[in-house]
Amino acid sequence: MKKPTLNDVVKASGLSIFTVSRALNGSEGVSAESRLRVLEAAKSIGYVPNKAARALRTQSPGPVIVMTASTANYYYIDMIDGIQAGLREAKIAMRFADLAPSGEFDAALEDAAIEEAMQSRATGIISTLTLSPENYVKLTQWGIPAVFVDSQAPVSPLGAASVTTDNADATAQVGEHLAFHHVMDWVLLIYPHLWSTRASREAGLRAAAARHGAALTVLESHNDPTSARAVLDGYLSQRDSRKPFALVAGNNPLLQGAFTALRDRRLRISEDVVLIAFDEFAWAPLLDPPLTVVDEDSRSIGELAARKLTAIIKRSAAQGSGSIGPVYTAGDVQEVKASLLIRKSCGC
Repeated sequence: MKKPTLNDVVKASGLSIFTVSRALNGSEGVSAESRLRVLEAAKSIGYVPNKAARALRTQSPGPVIVMTASTANYYYIDMIDGIQAGLREAKIAMRFADLAPSGEFDAALEDAAIEEAMQSRATGIISTLTLSPENYVKLTQWGIPAVFVDSQAPVSPLGAASVTTDNADATAQVGEHLAFHHVMDWVLLIYPHLWSTRASREAGLRAAAARHGAALTVLESHNDPTSARAVLDGYLSQRDSRKPFALVAGNNPLLQGAFTALRDRRLRISEDVVLIAFDEFAWAPLLDPPLTVVDEDSRSIGELAARKLTAIIKRSAAQGSGSIGPVYTAGDVQEVKASLLIRKSCGC
């Protein structure tokens, strides 16, 4: 589909190009009625004003916009460091957009970030959330490639790119280790299905539980420490505190809430509760006892994503103006393995 142009807005509004240009730029000398008419015409045909025209004229690349789901998760801090390292090689700037402040996804923030990407003629997108089909189509129509990390790429005939962890294998490793310790009562504290990694992490642990005859309880929490604490505390209030169990925390914010709930109940880690969590963070080995974690190596994932994005940008540019949207290949979808870093919180 051809991208709408300024001339298309002129035709749709029935006004002069001078009036249309000034209305879109927010300049004076345009009546309120004409400005509204222009804006409605632009919206009806999907035209986005180019705030980066000067940069395009000088051939300066636009930024890469990195969209994450809450900066409270240490995973994203390391991942962003890796993205910055990868983009520095290509001399591309980066902007940051948090689509889930405090762990609560906001669809309006996603829409705003996509709008900003089109207005600034972003070089590309790296997203930790699966975007809506409508927004993904918009990006493709505007020729903006996207690479997804820590989330599944949208299923689309337009193609896609991603660097993800084999989460089913990661939780399978967790299950095998718990079975090795003969702990057969497992609790998974996990975020909602809105985050696409939920399904594979739960599936991997369920399969391991079935293989070893373990009992698995899944506790769903909002993606923040306060909710995680409340959900786990509610569960603990109903179970026999004398019966040891294994707790698997789905990410850093949920782990924080879990720690608080366990402390409130005076449960000892490794003696009363075998604890394993996603993901590695700098002070995990310094805790007492040191924390066993699934290490996805998010910094390497971020660097891989940045390099993959720059490769897609170069490939798409080589196709020339005759191609519609970014050019993806089968090799642009990549899955990597995580490692289980075994420390004393699991009873070792």
